[in-house]
Amino acid sequence: MQIIKMTENDRKDIMDMSAEFYSSDAVDHDADEEKLKNVFETAISDFDTFDGFIIKDEDGNSMGYSYISQYYESEIGGMCVMIIDLFIRSEHRGKGIATSFFEFIKNEYKNAKRFRLEVMPNNNGAINTYRKWG
Repeated sequence: MQIIKMTENDRKDIMDMSAEFYSSDAVDHDADEEKLKNVFETAISDFDTFDGFIIKDEDGNSMGYSYISQYYESEIGGMCVMIIDLFIRSEHRGKGIATSFFEFIKNEYKNAKRFRLEVMPNNNGAINTYRKWG
């Protein structure tokens, strides 16, 4: 498994996975294609507080993606990393990919004082994974 920053070459895979994610029970609202396109383009741009990562298997096939935003939070006196989206394709869930992704993020953003994410209350699989991570 590899976790790498998104590039233009990942556009189709990311747009397909984003559409699947935003039409699932994991979110409480739809996102139109233009918004998803804008998010992807921001992630691959030079915007320094917003990153996009794609998760691929050893053959280079996409298994998931995530968007990460960083901001300063006065409450904690430091940088906060917000995991905006974390999507793992259904056929790859339950294989430790999300746990590996969290370890990657902790190493990638070593200066972060806090990591945050949001989850729908009915998304029990994600909630259990996030609780394991702490």
